[in-house]
Amino acid sequence: MLALEQYAKIKNRYCLGYFGHCNEYLVQLRLIKPLLERKFNGLHLYLSCKDECVEYLQGCDNVVPMSSLRHKKIEFAHVKEVRCNGKIHPISLLLQECNITNCAIPIHPPKDHTNLCVIISKGSYPTCNLTQSQIQTLSKIAKDKGYEVQIDGNWQSAGMALGVESIGLFEIASRGLYTTLVPTGIGTRLYENMFPDGKILKL
Repeated sequence: MLALEQYAKIKNRYCLGYFGHCNEYLVQLRLIKPLLERKFNGLHLYLSCKDECVEYLQGCDNVVPMSSLRHKKIEFAHVKEVRCNGKIHPISLLLQECNITNCAIPIHPPKDHTNLCVIISKGSYPTCNLTQSQIQTLSKIAKDKGYEVQIDGNWQSAGMALGVESIGLFEIASRGLYTTLVPTGIGTRLYENMFPDGKILKL
C-alpha cells in the first residue's frame, strides 16, 4: 500500500513497455506518444524497452531502459507491457483501448530526397517475408519510377521504401517519403491510419 504522499507524486506517471522482437512497435510507440499525451492531458508518459533497442526511441523524451525499469517501477502509478498475440496488432489495440480513432502522424515531406529505393523483404513474426516473385515485382515498380534499387539495403539513406511492416518502412513513411506496404502481417490497418497517403499493394 502506497502512502498518500508517494501516490500524489506518481499518480500521473505511466509507463508503456515493449520487450519483444518486433522493433517496429517501438518506432510506432514513439510516433504515437504525442497523440497519447494529448488524449490524456497531464499524463507523464514514459516508454521502456530492452537496453539494446533504445536507439529506436531516439529523440523521444522519458525513455527508461529495461535494466533501469526494474528499480524504477515504484516511480510509476502503472507499468503496462505491450504484447503481441499474433492476431491483433498490439499498437492498434492500444489506440483502440485509448479511444483514439485518428492516429494520422503529422509529416513534413522533404524538399528533396535520394533516388534510392530500398525493398524491405524481411519481417519479424507475425509478419511474413516477401517471396522472390514479390521482390521482383517491387523492383520493377521502383525501376520504372527511376529509382536505384537495393534489396534490404540501408534504409536510412533511402528516398522510397517498398515492402513489409518493418522499422525502415515506418521510419521512412514518418519522414514524408513515398512508401508502399505489402500486407504480409497484422499491421495493415495501423499503417493506413498512421499514414493516410501511404500505399497498399497486395501481391
